[in-house]
Amino acid sequence: MRKLILLAGASLGAFSAGSAAAQTAAPNDTDTAANRTDTIVVTATRRAESIERTPVSVSAFGTETLEAVGAKQIDDLVSLTPGLELGRTLTGSNNISIRGIASGAGAGTTGVYIDDTPIQVRNLGYGAGTAFPEIFDLERVEVLRGPQGTLFGAGSEGGTVRFIQTAPEMYDWSAYGRAEISTTHNGDESYEAGAAIGGPIVPGVLGFRGHVYYRKDGGYVDAVRADVTPAVDPATGNPPAPEYPYANLVDFNTTEVLRKDTNSSNALTARLALEFRPNDWLSISPSVSYQRLRRDDGLGAFWLAGSDLDDADYVRRVNFQGAPGSNPLFTQVDIPDLEASEDTFWLYAVDAEIDLSDTVQLISSTSYFDRESETFLDFTVIDAFQYAFEFFVPEGYKSMSAYGVAQENFVQEIRLQSTDTSSRFNWVLGGFYSRNKQGSTQNIGNNFVSNLPVLPLFGGVAGGQPFGPGSSAVENAFGTPLLGPKNSSYIENRDLTEKQLAGFGQVEYEVIEDLTLIAGVRVAKNDLELDATFRGPLNNDNAPYGAPCPAGETCVVGSGTFAPVYVDTSGFKNSETAITPKFGISWQATQDHLFYGTIAKGFRPAGVNARVPAKFCGPDLANIGYVDGQGNASQPAVYGSDSVWSYEAGSKNRFANGRVNIDLSAYYIDWSNIQNSVFLPTCLYAFVDNLGDATSKGIDLAIDLEPVDDLRIGGTVGYNSTTYQDDVITPDGTVLGAAGTPIGETRPWRFSLYGQYDFDRFYGRADVAHLTSAREYGETDPASPQFDPLLRPLESYTTVNLRGGAKFDELDVSIFVENLTNATPLFGLDAQFNNVVYTASSLRPRTVGLTVAYRY
Repeated sequence: MRKLILLAGASLGAFSAGSAAAQTAAPNDTDTAANRTDTIVVTATRRAESIERTPVSVSAFGTETLEAVGAKQIDDLVSLTPGLELGRTLTGSNNISIRGIASGAGAGTTGVYIDDTPIQVRNLGYGAGTAFPEIFDLERVEVLRGPQGTLFGAGSEGGTVRFIQTAPEMYDWSAYGRAEISTTHNGDESYEAGAAIGGPIVPGVLGFRGHVYYRKDGGYVDAVRADVTPAVDPATGNPPAPEYPYANLVDFNTTEVLRKDTNSSNALTARLALEFRPNDWLSISPSVSYQRLRRDDGLGAFWLAGSDLDDADYVRRVNFQGAPGSNPLFTQVDIPDLEASEDTFWLYAVDAEIDLSDTVQLISSTSYFDRESETFLDFTVIDAFQYAFEFFVPEGYKSMSAYGVAQENFVQEIRLQSTDTSSRFNWVLGGFYSRNKQGSTQNIGNNFVSNLPVLPLFGGVAGGQPFGPGSSAVENAFGTPLLGPKNSSYIENRDLTEKQLAGFGQVEYEVIEDLTLIAGVRVAKNDLELDATFRGPLNNDNAPYGAPCPAGETCVVGSGTFAPVYVDTSGFKNSETAITPKFGISWQATQDHLFYGTIAKGFRPAGVNARVPAKFCGPDLANIGYVDGQGNASQPAVYGSDSVWSYEAGSKNRFANGRVNIDLSAYYIDWSNIQNSVFLPTCLYAFVDNLGDATSKGIDLAIDLEPVDDLRIGGTVGYNSTTYQDDVITPDGTVLGAAGTPIGETRPWRFSLYGQYDFDRFYGRADVAHLTSAREYGETDPASPQFDPLLRPLESYTTVNLRGGAKFDELDVSIFVENLTNATPLFGLDAQFNNVVYTASSLRPRTVGLTVAYRY
C-alpha cells in the first residue's frame, strides 16, 4: 500500500494511452503513392528520389497536403497513416509505434527525427515522452514503415518518423503565412497565426529561411466544484446496478464553475536557418529552432458523472488548496492547483555538403538538442485515499505530482555517398556518434498529510510508536517527515547517459536493367550508465509502520533502529554491440509499376534498471522466481536489447495515365527477446526484463483515384495483429502474458476515405475515418488476472471532417468543420480509487473555423 503512487503511475499513465488515436483528428488525404498530382521527393534512402521509385513503404505529407488537411500536430496524421500509432498519457508521456512494435518499457521502438537529429526518448521514469515538433513551415513529414536500423540506427525498430524543415532560399524569394480562428462546441475559441519567409541575402552565395508561429487551442472541459455522494437506488436503498459508462454510480451536483474550458493549451515556435555557398562544391547550413508548448490545465479528462456525452459537454471536479487557517490539517505548500505543463526545446544544427567530385558527396550533420519539460498531475484522490482513507476528497485537500523530463543530445553523423543517379551502382557509407543525456524526476507534494493524526493504512499515529510524544503520524508510519517546501512524500531523480558509435553502409546494384539488388549493414556500439536516487517517506525501505521502539532504546527520527534506508542506483552500466543487416530487391517493371521485397533487422538498445527496495519488494521478487543462487530475492540489474526480423513485399502502381494509384505492402515481423515491464503487485514497483517473443503481421494500403477531371477520391486501409508467440513467463513459470494475446490495447483495423472536387477557383473536400474496436487486453481480457468486468475494450468510432474554400492567386480562404457528427468515443475509461467515480477523455467536440493562407 505504501506505493500507491506507482500504481497510479501505471493506471493514470494508461488513461489516454489506451487509444493510439485518442487525440487525433479525423483523416484526410495523404501523399502516400496516392492523392497527389505532383511527384513528391523523399529521402528515405538518404538520397533524394521520387516516392514512386523508392523501394520502401513510406507515407510522405508535403506542405500543401499538410495545409489541406489542417494538420497542426503529429496526432493529426495518425489516422492518415497505415501502421502508425500514438498514445498520450496524463503524466505527459507518449508512446509512438509503427506496425505494432510498441512498448512502454525500455528504449523507444520508433525513431523520431527533426531533419537528421534523432529526438526520441527512453521510457525512463513515469513522464518520458518525445517532444514532437509542431507542424508549420515543414517541407514534408515522412513515415518510414518497417525497421530502418541500417540507415537510421538504434530505436528505429518498427520504423521512423522524420520532420523535414524547409530549406533556405538561395535564388528566389518565398513567403508563407497562415491564420486561423475556430470555435468548439461547448468550448472556447482557438486561433493561430504564423509567418515564414526565405530568400537570398547574396544570390547564390547566402540564403535564409525563418518563421514564427503561435497557436492557442481553446479548452472544452469545465473545472467545477461539486457535491459528490454515492448514488442510492430508491427502490432498494442500496447502490444502483452499474450502467455503462457508470455515471449512475454517484450523485453529482455542480455548485460552482471555477474555470470554463480549463484544458486550453498554446504553442510557440520559431526558426532561423542560413545556407552559405562560398563556391560550387561547398555548402554550410547552420540553423536554430525553438519550441515551447504550454498546457493550462489537463489533457481533457472529465468525470462521467456531471458530463453530458450526448451533447459533448464535459466537466471535472477539481481540488484547490485550502487556506491554512481554515483547517488545522492544512499547511502552505509550494504546489500549483492546476494540471499545467510546459515543454521547451532548442535545436542547434550545422549541416555541410562537400562535392568531392561529380559523383561523390561528403555530408556532415552536427546537432545539439536541449529540452526541458514539467507536467503536473493532480494526486489528491490518490493521497486522500492512501493517507486519510477518504473515498471522496474533502474540500481544501490538495496533492500534486510533478513530472520532469530533460534531454541533452549531441549528434554527429558523416556520410560519403554516390550522387550519380544514372549509375547502375549507388552506395552510401557513414559514421555516427551520439551522446544523449536524459533525466527524469517526480516529486509529489500535499497540503494535508503532515498534520493527520492517524495514517490508518500505514500504522502511523501522532505521538505513538515508535517515536512517542511530539512525533507525527507520518514519522511513525514511515520513519521520516515530509520533505521540503512541497511537503513531498515521494521524490525520485533518474539520470541516464547513453553513447552510441556506429558505422553503416548500403549499396544498390542494378544487376540487369530495372532490377536492383540492395544490401546494407550497420554495426553499433552502445554504452549507457544510470544514476538514480529516491527520497521521501514512500521510498524509505526501513519504515517502522508504527512498530514499537525496541526495548532499552530511545527511538529518534532519522537515526537508530529506524534510520531511513534509501535504495539508490549509482553508476550502473551496460554495454553491447549490435549488427543490423538489410537485404532487398527492387524491380521497376515499367515507369508506372514498382515491385520490391525487403528483409531487414532492427533493434533497440539495452538498458539498466533502477534498484527496487530489497526489503519491501523481496517477497514479490521471490514469488515470481527472481532469486540469486542462494535463494535471496534479486532483480536483474540490466536488460538486453531486443530485435526484429522483418519480411516485407510491396508494390507501387499507377494506371490509366496516373488516374489510378495503388500503394500496397504486406509484412511479417518476428520480434525476439522483448523488453517487458515486470510489475511487483505488493510493493508496486516495476523493472524491465527480456521476456517473450511476438509476431506482427499486417497490410498497408493507400489508393487514389481521379475518375474525372478535378475529382479525386481515395483512402487508406491498415491492418495489424501483434501477438505473443508463446506464454510470457517469469523465471518460476508465472505467466505474465498468454500465447496469442495482443501486445497492448490495439485496434486491428483502421480506414480512411476522402474526396475532393476542384471547380474553377473553388474546392470542396470531405474526410471520413473509422477505427475498429480494440482487442481485449489486460483489464478487458476475461483470461487476464487483471480482468475488470466493468471495463470494455476501446470502442469503435467514425469521424467526419469537411472543408471548402477558394483560391485567389497566392491566397487560399477556406471554412472547415472537424468532427462534424460530434463523435464522443471514450478513451481510458477507469474508476478512481473509490471505485464509483469513473473518468475518461474523448475527441475534441465539433469545431468550426476559418483558415486564411498565403503562399508566395
